Amino acid sequence: MEQKQATMEEMHKILLYLKSKMQKMDQYIDDLEFARRTEEAWQEIDKGEYTSYNSPEEFLETLKEKNAKDTRGK
Repeated sequence: MEQKQATMEEMHKILLYLKSKMQKMDQYIDDLEFARRTEEAWQEIDKGEYTSYNSPEEFLETLKEKNAKDTRGK
């Protein structure tokens, strides 16, 4: 089988194409993670497993703590 040698310009175009595809894939992964978490939350709500908060500040503080735990685990 005959091999074709790619020029630098062709390689550059291919790399730009791959980069754009990877960026889209990253967005899909983020979307899937959001969908997964949303589904989990709805299942908890349907089972009656949810938390009530006394104030918006308490809710926001809980979100900050949960986010900090999530980012440490990555």
